[in-house]
Amino acid sequence: MIRHVFLWKVADGSDPDKVIDLLTRLSTRIPSLRSWEIGKHQGDPGDNGDPWDGMLISDFDSWQGLAEYSDHPFHLEVVRELKPLVSERAVVDIERENV
Repeated sequence: MIRHVFLWKVADGSDPDKVIDLLTRLSTRIPSLRSWEIGKHQGDPGDNGDPWDGMLISDFDSWQGLAEYSDHPFHLEVVRELKPLVSERAVVDIERENV
């Protein structure tokens, strides 16, 4: 299984809920998506510094499934809409065995 983790920081003046709503639309339109989890940071960051505002975890059966997601026209449309709403973003893709 391939796990795709996306983190973001909301740009000044942007609505954090709009980011969540926009990303949630992806879960209904991408056939290769196996599972999906999204959430906003909660709580005081304490000594951890400046946390990311949100996280999206999506799982795929294969690297090919992740590539289909990444290249899907609807995903590309969402990315275009998302870019002005976030100031920073990070992605990590890992392969998980025996899942």
